[in-house]
Amino acid sequence: MNDDKRYEFRASIFKALANPLRLRILEKLSEKPWCVCALAAELHTDKSIISKYLSQLREVGLVEDEKRGTLVEYRLVAPCVLQAVSCAEQTIAEHKKRILGELDSLESPEQKG
Repeated sequence: MNDDKRYEFRASIFKALANPLRLRILEKLSEKPWCVCALAAELHTDKSIISKYLSQLREVGLVEDEKRGTLVEYRLVAPCVLQAVSCAEQTIAEHKKRILGELDSLESPEQKG
């Protein structure tokens, strides 16, 4: 894969992650495989929306489906994406907290009083 294709692929992963409901779906799939109906009920969302989002996640390769008779179950293929999101979230929060702490310490005595 050349660099251009690689960065396009990476961007498609981030695009798939750039939706709160898709992130919730991935978190649920990290627990166990789910079918569309059960996932829709669990997330209190219409089945058509869950199905569309699962298709998007499958297209980029984050999830895969397995047919069991008439039932189709989805499972998370790359749980590391949730770990990466969690790592970024924690690191950014800690950084912001540190920066705010540094700003607070820079206040002049009359501003503190």
